[in-house]
This record gives sequence, structure tokens and C-alpha cells, in this order.
Amino acid sequence: MKLDYFHTVLLYCLDQINGERTVSAIYHLLNGKKSSQTIQDGKLFNLTHMFGLFPKLSRQQTDAAWEKLNKNELIDILPDNQCFINSKGKEFLLKNLAERPIPNDLNGWKYGDAGKVFWRRLSLLIQVMSNLSYGRKGYLPITKNQEELQWVKCFLKQINLTKSELNNRLYHELRQALLLQTTKGATIFVQRLTSSIKIGLTFEQIAYKHDEDPTYTFLLFWNVIHNMIQLQQKQSNEYELFTQMIRDKFHSDALTTSTKITRSYVLQGKNISEIANIRRLKESTIEDHIVELTLHDHHYSPSMFLQENDFQEIMVAIEKLQTHQLRKVREFLDNRYSYFQIRLAYALSGRAE
Repeated sequence: MKLDYFHTVLLYCLDQINGERTVSAIYHLLNGKKSSQTIQDGKLFNLTHMFGLFPKLSRQQTDAAWEKLNKNELIDILPDNQCFINSKGKEFLLKNLAERPIPNDLNGWKYGDAGKVFWRRLSLLIQVMSNLSYGRKGYLPITKNQEELQWVKCFLKQINLTKSELNNRLYHELRQALLLQTTKGATIFVQRLTSSIKIGLTFEQIAYKHDEDPTYTFLLFWNVIHNMIQLQQKQSNEYELFTQMIRDKFHSDALTTSTKITRSYVLQGKNISEIANIRRLKESTIEDHIVELTLHDHHYSPSMFLQENDFQEIMVAIEKLQTHQLRKVREFLDNRYSYFQIRLAYALSGRAE
């Protein structure tokens, strides 16, 4: 059975996780589930760049893909929904990554949501400017998203540039950014664009034209988008239009909304039981929030839940065992620490990654 690049993505994630999570964890990560556990998994297993890259992914698709990998004898599936990549699978993965490496600038966690908005606004603006330049009014916008349509309308009203100046500026920023991409990546980006004289191609159409895999084509495209945002973040003066397209949507605070609420109570000195009662949530949910807070807020110290000497002892065990399985660490330490405290230790160590 022929395997496509999506199977390579699954094997890549499976190899990173190394049997320490179920396949459901990989599904949630690729799908972009913004739960504390999925966010922590992304950080712990160095998979944040893959976070949310496949938001339309269904369980049926991933189940079918795992089954296909199993039939090709590249993975071993255990009864408890855990999978392991076997030696044949590792060989297959290395060969495929050598031919088509995971694109370098993908960063689903950092740029995923902002990237989608950036692309919708940029592609719509390009379509509008192209039709304005040719004096064409009777055309269908490429999106029905009212927020983006309204944004482009407001942008064109407020921008202090003539139509010609805006065209030149937009062309300059795009050209400058695309010259830094691979030839294939830049070509895919341009082929996705809709103008007054052509309709943007789908990923399947582009893949067919290049004799390329559709999933890899998809990742190469988002690699370009994420790189453009990265350029804008580093050189905002060079990419003034890019900056205007993204600044109201780019959030540096990585915490989920519910965790932000819990943070406010934690900073007031309330304990887990008090917060759970106030918020009418399970104590385990509040613990999830505190672990997420510890992982992403480098100014926060969970010392009221984990003392420094306890952290050091847990880290010695983790280093010795080389595992992310909480149960193994807890048993090694004679059950003297809770799962919550061990998770906090992982979160603190994950800050440096």
C-alpha cells in the first residue's frame, strides 16, 4: 500500500513521543486542541512546531492512517491504544525525512492562529488590489469571512498611500520575503494567490503540477507563511504592511483563557482546593492550569507546590530514567511525590527548551 507524507508526519510525531503517550495525544496535537495536556505534550516532546497544523483533521482519518502504517508493518499497536515505531518504521521515516525534511520555519504553536488570519487578509488584499488596478468591480471575493472583508475595507480607507504606492509597497514586501524562501515554497505561495486574471490553485492542484505530495505541499506553504510572520516580528520596519495585517491578532501570551483566570487566583495566594471551589472545577483541572502556567510563564514560580530541593530530586530521577512517564518517576521515588509535583518538575525543565 502506497503511503503519503501524512504518514511520515505521524511517524515523526510517534518517534518523538517514543511510546510515552497514546495516539490520541498525537491527534490532539496535530488538530490543535488547546488543552493544558496537549500544550504540555507539545513542549515536552519538542513538537510545538507541529501544533494545530491540521485543524480539519478527523479521528477517522488518523485511525485509517495508523491502520495503514500497521498493515505496512512500520508500527506496533498495543491493546491500550499505544503505538511504537519499529525498526522498519524508523528506517522508512529516516529515508522520507532525508528526501522531504519537515520544513524549518513551521511553528504551529507560535504562528498557527496568526498565520491563518495573515494569509486570509493578505490574499484578499492582493485580490482586491489586483482588481482595482484593472478597474474590475464585478468579482467574487475569495472569502466570505465578514471579519476579513471588513478588515480590508477599513485598511484601504485608513491607509495613507495612493493606490499606486500601496501596490508598490505590497509588491516590495512580498518580493523581499519570497526571495528568502526556497524556490518551491515561493512558487507554491504564488500559485495559491487569486488575482484579477487567475484563480488560486488548491494544494491538490499544485501538488499535481509539481508531482509532489499534497500534504508536503501544504506544509511548504505554511512554512512560507510562518516565515513571513517571523520576518515581520524581527524586522517590523521592513515589513510595515505585514505588521498592520497581523498586529491585532498576534498574541504573545501563550496561556489558554481558563488558565489566565486560574492564574489570577494563584497570584492572590489561594490554594488548589479554594480555586476549584470558586471556579466550580475539578482540582485536577486547576492542577492542569498551574502546570501550564509554570511551563509558559517564566516569571511564575510554583514554589508553594514544589520546593527547590524536591524539584532537584525529581529531576535527578528523570535524568536517570530518561522518561516522560509520570508513573515510572513516581515509583522510582517511592511515591513520595504526587503526579502533580512531577508534572511541575517537567514543566520547569521544559522552560529551557
